[in-house]
Amino acid sequence: MSHWPHEKIHSASLRYIREHVTMEAQWRFTRVGALPERLARIARLDPGEQSVVSCFIDAQRWYVMTTARMFGLASGTPFSCSPLDVTQWRWGDFKRGGRAEAEIATLCLSNGKHLRISYETGPAAMAPISYERFWIVEYPML
Repeated sequence: MSHWPHEKIHSASLRYIREHVTMEAQWRFTRVGALPERLARIARLDPGEQSVVSCFIDAQRWYVMTTARMFGLASGTPFSCSPLDVTQWRWGDFKRGGRAEAEIATLCLSNGKHLRISYETGPAAMAPISYERFWIVEYPML
């Protein structure tokens, strides 16, 4: 991945996501652009790779969405995949009346597998949803 355009993707994805999120200071578990300290200790990025969206609910439920991949723990099970390998994203009840709770998203991968990850609901849900939209709408035009 030495020729992968991490900087370009990082800049474009953050711009796109920040256009679609609100009330970022009130989010409990989700961060845009940088890893929170407790996640930075356990999430290892590849050379050049940069965090775009991350969520740390607890030690068994966390993810990092980067400039090249998504990885983390889903119910204690490690996962890693490229956002380009996701053929369908199902977010469940992401609004939850604006309350910050944990919900399960189901990602359908091109190899036929399904990945179930926890994410923060309410306004923070727009960060991973916008990450999805970036790869579908914006990335092909980079």
